[in-house]
Amino acid sequence: MERRLEIADLLRRRVKLGIHAGSLTAGDRLPSTRELASDFEVDHRVVVAAYHQLVAEGLVEMRPRGGIYVASISPGAVREPMPPAHWLHEVFAQGRARDMSMRGVIDALRRATETVRLRAVVIHAVADQRTGMCRELEEDYGLEATGISTDMLGNGHRPSELGEADLIVSTPAYEPLARRLAAQHEKPCIIADVRSDLIGGEWRLLLRKPVYVVVRDAEFRTALLAFFADTKGKENLRVLVVDADDLSAIPATAPTYITRGAREWLDTHAHTHPRASEIGGRMLPSVRTFSSATADALISFILASNLEALANRG
Repeated sequence: MERRLEIADLLRRRVKLGIHAGSLTAGDRLPSTRELASDFEVDHRVVVAAYHQLVAEGLVEMRPRGGIYVASISPGAVREPMPPAHWLHEVFAQGRARDMSMRGVIDALRRATETVRLRAVVIHAVADQRTGMCRELEEDYGLEATGISTDMLGNGHRPSELGEADLIVSTPAYEPLARRLAAQHEKPCIIADVRSDLIGGEWRLLLRKPVYVVVRDAEFRTALLAFFADTKGKENLRVLVVDADDLSAIPATAPTYITRGAREWLDTHAHTHPRASEIGGRMLPSVRTFSSATADALISFILASNLEALANRG
């Protein structure tokens, strides 16, 4: 069951990003169950079950003896779709088994996630990664997030945000620093990992043709090129720095990803540079980058913090 869900999640992300990028359109044929079974090293019936999940969500169509195809769905409908009915039914059925009404389940979910306003501090040297992590924490987990550059932490300087935060978040590159600061301020710390399927999934599809990425820092360009160094199609990755490269060179039809850090910089320098919305290319949506283990750690922290607050209220 777990493997089926993992594969369904990966296939869902591939189809959604492909629709946004224009590399997939309604009626395009998707890899067969046997091809994917070989890729994932699982029984093909596991892939069939995963594809059936996407059929139930309206993302793909399975044609008898004809293969699997992208269903007709608008790009705007794929970011936050309604969960399938059976998933919602299971949530409410579990509540009913505990003698809870449907309204009671909804209220419990709200109180378990929104009782306290939680603040996180993201520690990283690269602006693109600080901003991207902050936005993901805010948009996907409801945390109030502030980024702190490692440059601000020298000579014993400690920004006030550290003392006010409920959680410190960083990446493996800055783990010793983050954990030391967390211990000094008696805060929990989460070291965020990137999804292991990010290259093998969405981007492998995109890199069949030139893809442009606009970043804020030259350091992040170097990191991205290193990240994709062993990826098929790496020669199609074109990384541009907002204040150093000619953004008008991006073709109108090219899939284009603008990091959140680059978006913020462009929108605050609109008098000398185009706004993010004015850059050519087919805009790709923001990508969720946290691994499932990081997501689990964040969800556990949010639930534990809210439930503790509820318990303390008596």
